Amino acid sequence: MTGRPGGADGAERAEWRDGWPVVLAAALAYGGGPVLLLTTASVFVRPTAEATGWSTSQVLISPLLTTLFAALSPVAGRLADRFGARRVVAPGLVLYAAVLVVFAVTPVNLAAYYGMAVLMGVFGAVGYLVPINRAVATWFDKGAGKAFGLVGAGGAAAPLLGVPLVAVVVYTFGWKAGYLLLAGFVLVVALPAVLIGLRSRPVAADVVASPGAGARGGTGVRAVLCSYRFWIFALSSLLAYGTTQGFLANMQPIMLDGGFDVALATTATTLITVGVIVGRLGTGALLDAVLRYPVAIGTFTLSALGAVGLANAALLPAVVVIVAAMLVAVSQGAEGDIIAYFMLRDHGRAHFGTLFAAVYVVNAIGGFGGPYLFSLLRDASGSYVSAVSLGAVLFAVAAGLMGLYWATATRRRTATPAVVG
Repeated sequence: MTGRPGGADGAERAEWRDGWPVVLAAALAYGGGPVLLLTTASVFVRPTAEATGWSTSQVLISPLLTTLFAALSPVAGRLADRFGARRVVAPGLVLYAAVLVVFAVTPVNLAAYYGMAVLMGVFGAVGYLVPINRAVATWFDKGAGKAFGLVGAGGAAAPLLGVPLVAVVVYTFGWKAGYLLLAGFVLVVALPAVLIGLRSRPVAADVVASPGAGARGGTGVRAVLCSYRFWIFALSSLLAYGTTQGFLANMQPIMLDGGFDVALATTATTLITVGVIVGRLGTGALLDAVLRYPVAIGTFTLSALGAVGLANAALLPAVVVIVAAMLVAVSQGAEGDIIAYFMLRDHGRAHFGTLFAAVYVVNAIGGFGGPYLFSLLRDASGSYVSAVSLGAVLFAVAAGLMGLYWATATRRRTATPAVVG
């Protein structure tokens, strides 16, 4: 497989003619759903700590949520494979919104705080990216990169509205009121989109596999999971995902520690959404147009450079710091596209949901550890400089591992000329 899956030909136009309503519904469902809690999580950190007296590390629940979203993604994917995305995502969103409401209106101690977070993670996983992208994957092959990118852009664009609104509500009415607002996004935006437009392609039509996927003969789930190349890719993804989650969960306090006031930090946290959107849409389009390996390597390298800029925030003008944060956010935007596209192209559609979910399970380690590592380093050192510097190194290692993944693919093609892949 060359990595150039084709352009906007007749086949791709046909895919978009039939599948665009599903992409639109998926983008709204993803953007208005559980991902919005993750993208606004840093806004809650300081107000929650001040209101409760708990430490920065104690109030962080986004690592627990990202871990549960990832760990339960195989269950969500399997349910979507069996019952269809709509029948799985809709009840998950209803239960998730109910937990947000209960969390906001009841007294809470530290044990209840984490207990509610667990329930958010369990029900939110069912309405998260894996079952949503599973529906989209049934409609696209030639235009898969752009389709995944547009879905991700829903999650990326939501903070443009969500972060300022959540910040206003939290700093005006208290941190619990922010969770009521998030429940409103679910019920007004995400749930209607799922009920109206999120549907899987009929099974009889969902038989397309990526070129060359069957040629290797080892495309079954077990064979893929036992291959060293899968684990090279998974480790690269883990490092990039964990690092982006570390930045995402701590971005507002990083800005505050860098000398920004609350208003400017909120503005900067909102503006980095531009970087996420660029990562989503730009990566998706590039994946369809050019060789996919350099796209992933370049994305992680840009974020490493952005992390270097954030590590020197005290020495740089505010506009440069915001641009650096946007470069970090490029990987946050691109990561879901990269996983989905590589799994679809390398292993075909038949096991897409399972393999996509498997990478997210691996990412659960990074999703859980990254934010806590950042906050613990901050608590230990008194600033985020060491955490942000480590983030730059981890992005660079992720890029290097993706280069190794590319090199092993080239070696395989050389050793086995008959195999296209």
